[in-house]
Amino acid sequence: MSKQEFNKNKEQVLTDRMDVGTKEFNEFQAILLNKSKERSNERKKMIELMALKFKMEDYLNSEDKHSKLVGDFLKAYLNAFDIRQNKFAQYIGVRPSNLTKLIKGERSLNHEMALVFGTIFGNDPMLWLDVQDKNKLYELSKIKRKEMKKYSLDDLINNVG
Repeated sequence: MSKQEFNKNKEQVLTDRMDVGTKEFNEFQAILLNKSKERSNERKKMIELMALKFKMEDYLNSEDKHSKLVGDFLKAYLNAFDIRQNKFAQYIGVRPSNLTKLIKGERSLNHEMALVFGTIFGNDPMLWLDVQDKNKLYELSKIKRKEMKKYSLDDLINNVG
């Protein structure tokens, strides 16, 4: 097989459409399923942690106008690993009622708790704080929208003494 033929075949594999329900699709799906079953529990855990981290980062980088609470992400982590909220609260040394308030957004995440979450779930504690800060800034900008219109760099430059 020439290099040109190889590249053509390679392109087709990556770009040809595969119809759902076809024999080829079912075979491909079976291969993927077998590969996923072969993964170790440690590898599955690592993949799940990465996926959840990417969801948090995607939220931070999005223009999403709907707040996702720190608690929404914490619940996703706990659900992914079948950890009960009460067990988690006990493990990190907080009352279950305080953890529930944090999850519902009734209580703010503090730096120490962000450090604990980051340590347990293997991500940057700033990620947790950034989610909270994005939500706070969005809510504040809605409340202070009219007041913020009075500020501009051009106005500052042109009206300085």
